[in-house]
Amino acid sequence: MTKSAKYLLIFLSICVLASFSYIFKITNKKTNPEPKVLSTYENRQNNKNEEITFTFAGDAMFGRAVYNQFGKDLTKAFRDFDQNFFSGDIKILNLEGPITQQEFVPDTTPENLVMKFPPQTASALKWLGINTVSLANNHTFDQGTSVFNFTKELLNTNQITTIGNAKNSTNLVQTFEKGSLKISIIGVNVLANTPDLEDEISKQKQNGAFVIIFPHWGNEYQATHNSNQEKLAHRWIDQGADLIIGSHPHVIQDGEIYKEKPIFYSLGNFLFDQTFSKETQRGLVIKGKINQNKLTLEIIPLGSLHLRPYISEGSEKEQIISQLKKSLGIETNSPIELDVK
Repeated sequence: MTKSAKYLLIFLSICVLASFSYIFKITNKKTNPEPKVLSTYENRQNNKNEEITFTFAGDAMFGRAVYNQFGKDLTKAFRDFDQNFFSGDIKILNLEGPITQQEFVPDTTPENLVMKFPPQTASALKWLGINTVSLANNHTFDQGTSVFNFTKELLNTNQITTIGNAKNSTNLVQTFEKGSLKISIIGVNVLANTPDLEDEISKQKQNGAFVIIFPHWGNEYQATHNSNQEKLAHRWIDQGADLIIGSHPHVIQDGEIYKEKPIFYSLGNFLFDQTFSKETQRGLVIKGKINQNKLTLEIIPLGSLHLRPYISEGSEKEQIISQLKKSLGIETNSPIELDVK
């Protein structure tokens, strides 16, 4: 082969290789396109169908007359609920006392204000569907620090998250995430002290969370909130909180919408042995959902009969909802739907 023929063959080989390389590159680009960087608007549009849901209930106790009546099977207290009632991503109530490691003989006298609940409390909560409880109340240290710690451990073993404590010293915040959405719940026992929540609220908002404050506060058995509750609620909303749901008064209290943010001052009792008045045998469950744009809330009134909570119907339901929505400044038949900002 001549020298010129060799050069020609090398040149042709290079051309063939280059052609295959080009064809492969084009094909690979079609099957494996480069990722598209989405704008903020496109991200919001893509995520607009995402939502995170929650269910809040009020004060729950499993000692005294409740334990005496239902004994080792506390789920009997919930026979008027199916296991889908507490639905959603977050299902939370205020657990008004600690869980002991040992069974005990319940003291059923109303004057007994030192709370303790039997060990099967955790399994009853789990059966009901509860996956989060607030311990930010004035009774969670009633049996001392060791029982408080056991309570947390037992609940966590049953996949129930805990928030807060009686002294507001640790664990005030839990954040729940689903897709691109976040809800941060801050549990605070105002009866012990009122910590400055401004930095915590700001931190959660900067992290992109919808912030719910779950305070233990107010005057027992008073249907109207007091000035301190209002001052704190307004302050927290001014600092960035999105929703406030209260407990402790053992009756349903009025509500308010402040700067387009709802406040439910007290949900009343969920499960309790306070049978001395009609008001202490009523409560609320608040179900809600948020997406990128909207907060939607549903109010579900409860009654109690022979210590068993039930879902109110008829005139009882309408009276509770009408009274609460009047205080919120909302038409009785209108849904509670507010913009998320």
